[in-house]
Amino acid sequence: MNQAFRLLWLLAAVFTANANAAITATLDRQAIDELGTVQLTLRAEGASQAEELDVSPLENAFEVVGTNTTTQFRSVNGQVSQWVEYQINLRPKRSGWLDVPPLSLGGQQSPPLRLQVIPLDAGVRDAIEAMIFFKANAAPNPVRVQAQTILTRSLFYANGVQVYSDLPATPEIPGALVIPLGENRSATATRHGQPYGVLEQRYAVFPEQKGRLRIPEISVMSSVRLPGPTGGRRSGIRVSTPEIQVEVLPIPPNYPADQPWLPAESVSIAETWQPADPRFHVGEPVQRTIRVNVAGNTGSSVPPLDLNLPERFFKQYPEPVRLDDGNSNLGAQGSRQETHSIIPVHPGETTLPPLKLTWWDSVNERVQEAVLPGRALRITGEAPADLGPAEETSVGGPQRSEPANTANAQPIPHPETDTPSSGTATYPVWLLALTAAGFLGWMATWLLMRHRRRPAPTPAPPDAAATAWKALNQACKTDRMDAMRNAWLKYLSAHWQLSAAKTLARVRRTPKALELLERLNRALYASDPSGEISGQDLLGATRALVKEEQEAERTATPLSPLNG
Repeated sequence: MNQAFRLLWLLAAVFTANANAAITATLDRQAIDELGTVQLTLRAEGASQAEELDVSPLENAFEVVGTNTTTQFRSVNGQVSQWVEYQINLRPKRSGWLDVPPLSLGGQQSPPLRLQVIPLDAGVRDAIEAMIFFKANAAPNPVRVQAQTILTRSLFYANGVQVYSDLPATPEIPGALVIPLGENRSATATRHGQPYGVLEQRYAVFPEQKGRLRIPEISVMSSVRLPGPTGGRRSGIRVSTPEIQVEVLPIPPNYPADQPWLPAESVSIAETWQPADPRFHVGEPVQRTIRVNVAGNTGSSVPPLDLNLPERFFKQYPEPVRLDDGNSNLGAQGSRQETHSIIPVHPGETTLPPLKLTWWDSVNERVQEAVLPGRALRITGEAPADLGPAEETSVGGPQRSEPANTANAQPIPHPETDTPSSGTATYPVWLLALTAAGFLGWMATWLLMRHRRRPAPTPAPPDAAATAWKALNQACKTDRMDAMRNAWLKYLSAHWQLSAAKTLARVRRTPKALELLERLNRALYASDPSGEISGQDLLGATRALVKEEQEAERTATPLSPLNG
């Protein structure tokens, strides 16, 4: 019974563990030197389980080296007690009297404490600073907004020094973009006749707004052997960089206001073509790639390019823009690459205009201009408006069928027929019958002679269009836009019995055919193929196009056989 009561008491104590826990705080020492550590112990009486402890109030004056938590129960002569202890190891950041601020636990606070930190002897301090130290700087300083300044952090350490914490990672600098310049480097150096190992980090920093940019300090932990009367002692020390202030200048007033701001150390523009030595012919696509390289900035800093091609001569379809970033130990490097598929649509002499890009030379502090020279070129082929006899149709009007062989067609005489009218003489019936019989005989003789002397026509092979249609069907099954486009144009060329150039011209004069060609071009060349067309859609639209042409021919006003 007595044991059962004791168990119930313990369970009740667990459920009310933290309700009335009193917090005590102690330091294991009241005074330490700058290189020493002290243990702060918080004890929550009556608590049965540990809580999350916020130690951030300590970080102003101390470095929190480590924490440990224990939960304990004790029963003596029937008296049960329990508590939770928090041991926090602290290293002071400066000398003098330091306040240990209250910490919160379970809705209560620990009492404040004070610690005396005794400064190091000047000789000891000089000895430590000669064994391990940081060098850090940012250059150039000042720097223009969004331009590059290089942050370099170098840790020098002498023989016998042990660095047992890694160098800090890429710094987080509010108001700036930070890019690592390669991996951490290890090297050796000699200063004042003493050899050192060196750990170096370099970063490209791009301030995003004018004013002052603060680069916070960093620190590492190391172990050094301090001199002493009994051979010295090894002690852990914290080595820090100073805080760096960078002055960020605005965009200079002489930079053109209508141009995007691009600060860099150098900018160049180059172009390539596919094929390498292009020949420009109506309807035949070529590929043009323009690449802008920048040193001292990133690819995303380069603004979109304005190619400004003459619309009368070209249609262009852009591919996705490619941005690349790289770096070297000297700084950031980037590029912007734009590729366009270009289709000449009209023959003639024209010029590709020069491409100009304004930028700010951050080395010489002046406005510069990168230029890709223009080039004169000649586009061959037939103009869409230069239609042959077989395509004499108005835009959007009904299509007339072309005769198979108009060159050998013979003119048919137009006999004069008399019709009675008022005021004219009348003729006897027998005379009219005799005249009609003679005319019919003459007409039959003329037709027979014409048929014998006219050469046989030479139309396209009767199965050319059918063969081309089968090829189009096969191409549409693959859904490959290039194969579908080529097969479609070849089918129309066979169906219309026209050359490739005249087929392209007729397509551009036929609204529905032109719409199909544009959809194929967008699907094949554009970066956003919003007009992409499937093989089945292309076949269906082509059938509708042919059917519409045939119906237009049937409904067109018929001509008299004698006027054909």
